[in-house]
Amino acid sequence: MSTGGTSIWPSLPRTLPTRSSPPRGGAASSIRGSTSWDNSPAVSQNVTTSEPSTRRWNAYGPRHFRRYRSIRSCASTLHLPRLPPSSPRRRERHFRGTLTRGPSRHAEPTAVGGGIEDGPESARTRLKLQRRGRRILTQTRSRIWPLLSLLTLVGLVVSACTQQGGGPSTGGGAGAADPNGELVTNMGTEPATIDPQVESFVQEIGVTMKVYEALMTFDLKTGKPIPAAAKDMPKVSSDGKSYTYTLRDGLKYSDGKALSANDFKYGWQRLCDPATAGEYAFTGYIVAGCEAWNSMDPKKDDPAKLAAAKKTFLDSITISGNDISFKLTDPAPYFNAIAGLWVGVPTREDQVTKGGDKWTEPATYIGNGPFIMSEWKHQEKIVYTRNPNYRNPAKLAKWTSVMINEGAVAFAAYRNNELDIYPVAAEDLRTIDGDADLKKQVVDGPGSCTFYVGFNNKKDPFTDKNVRVAFAKSFDRDAYINDVQKIGKPATSFISPGIPGYDSGDTFQKFDVAAAKAALAQASPAATAALANLKLTYSSSARNKTRLEWFQNQWKTNLGVNATLDPVDSTTFTQLVKKPETLPVLFLLGWCADYYDQQDWLTTVFSSKASSGRVGYTSKQFDDLVFAADKEPDPKKRDDMYQQASRLLSSDAAAAFIYYDATKILQKPWVKDYSITALGFEGQHWTDVYVTKKS
Repeated sequence: MSTGGTSIWPSLPRTLPTRSSPPRGGAASSIRGSTSWDNSPAVSQNVTTSEPSTRRWNAYGPRHFRRYRSIRSCASTLHLPRLPPSSPRRRERHFRGTLTRGPSRHAEPTAVGGGIEDGPESARTRLKLQRRGRRILTQTRSRIWPLLSLLTLVGLVVSACTQQGGGPSTGGGAGAADPNGELVTNMGTEPATIDPQVESFVQEIGVTMKVYEALMTFDLKTGKPIPAAAKDMPKVSSDGKSYTYTLRDGLKYSDGKALSANDFKYGWQRLCDPATAGEYAFTGYIVAGCEAWNSMDPKKDDPAKLAAAKKTFLDSITISGNDISFKLTDPAPYFNAIAGLWVGVPTREDQVTKGGDKWTEPATYIGNGPFIMSEWKHQEKIVYTRNPNYRNPAKLAKWTSVMINEGAVAFAAYRNNELDIYPVAAEDLRTIDGDADLKKQVVDGPGSCTFYVGFNNKKDPFTDKNVRVAFAKSFDRDAYINDVQKIGKPATSFISPGIPGYDSGDTFQKFDVAAAKAALAQASPAATAALANLKLTYSSSARNKTRLEWFQNQWKTNLGVNATLDPVDSTTFTQLVKKPETLPVLFLLGWCADYYDQQDWLTTVFSSKASSGRVGYTSKQFDDLVFAADKEPDPKKRDDMYQQASRLLSSDAAAAFIYYDATKILQKPWVKDYSITALGFEGQHWTDVYVTKKS
């Protein structure tokens, strides 16, 4: 998923919005408290929806970081460490992210939690800490702010690791669980959508994976798919083209309605329906009929042909009692992982119909997962409560995800006990090293995100491979990590360490000024002319600006190219990178793993069929390799084809890979049994997390 500022947390997430000043006469509120920016009474624990006020945060807009994620491109643009729910957002597979850095998604870079953060510098939040018995955090900001985060999918959001599977379990053991315990995390930014079949950024996906449960999930230690709503691993036909899952007995939605296999089928129907226009629809193309139906235009194509294509697809998913069977177009060794993604969760047709365009509001966003979305105060917070009907009820009574875009504000909130988990950014390290208590609260874990410089391969100057190669070889990744990012590992290839297909021997994009200048000298006249007006577009914030200025200086010094910084608010940035027609010429983004397979990185992000692609790269040779590998049953042959494709990606410089993220968080001592994992969105595997009485 993309990351645009969010993370495994809503990190990678992605990006966080900032608040406007409270209305005249209104009271500033504690993040944990019941007061709000106005004089309204305390929020009810019942399902409520709060419309954003006119003076609201202008939230930033995936996994691929993202997720990511977005970010799933894991929450917003460039995100360093994997962001916890407190950071930007997957999901897409571009950064957009969550603290559990999960499924692939786009991520946008965000400074919140170590990556590039969203939020315009002009809208920097002013923090005031006041004493009134206990310290209360208040924030004020201008009306405009901005992985995966998600990108998120977050500008960039999610992390790098050298180990596979689950990371350390933190804070386990001591202390009895508070029966009314509340966990408070930061998701960074208002999600653009939380429709399971539409979303792609980490922060968006993080919401879905708290409220819903798919057929499969991922093992904390190995990252491999394991049963979730399904009772057992599926029965697979001898030709590998049919998968049958049996649901657990007695499954229910949070409102008590029995869950059926048809609910899962409806979720898949929405995914492949061209009218849904979901960015992750391509993940369903392996199911017979999905691609043909999804590729049609519901407004222009013959209704009879649309109906026939729909029927063909629906006939490929059959129901028999608690069994649901999928007929595939080709063998797909990765299909169990697809069955563990948010795209196929059991969406309720009655609630979608009832809610219409607003069905994702709390009253109709009813799932089968561990939590209930009880309140969504837009641009400010989302509140979750325990789902008593879940098969394995969560220990947390309440979970609040706030939306703080500025990294400095989120860090202050953590130090003020207004956040329980915080993804560490480079700017925080000196403060942490000088504080004995904070140093005890640092937890390191694996990551699964890669951040990169995105080139629009369809626009000059980056239609010219020579220009792309020049830019990819012209910046010092080690210096970036040491001087700017502080957290992570330099990257010269796309797939993150710990993920099958990681290639430490792929060094084509290594720092080489002489080679970079030589490549640029071979650029076409049209590409050379376009360099004069080059813009580097990013999600605006003070910390992001510092990071982008570093790249600006590298290209000026080593290539003689002056890229003008082009800051936009985070929401705008997310929208720009989601559409090929609005894709900036030059930008930063990230991608976080959705599952442990090369298909999730190469085919999903860079093939010609990948709607999660964010650079406009097309190569018949690359497509032939990844599409053949996707259905190759022999593991060795499959790995070899993917490696060839990965090296082609690097040598074509479809993007310039910067670094692999790593997770470094601060965690309060009262948070118990929280595991940092390279995979898994915020919400998965959180049933055992609890908090003790807070001191």
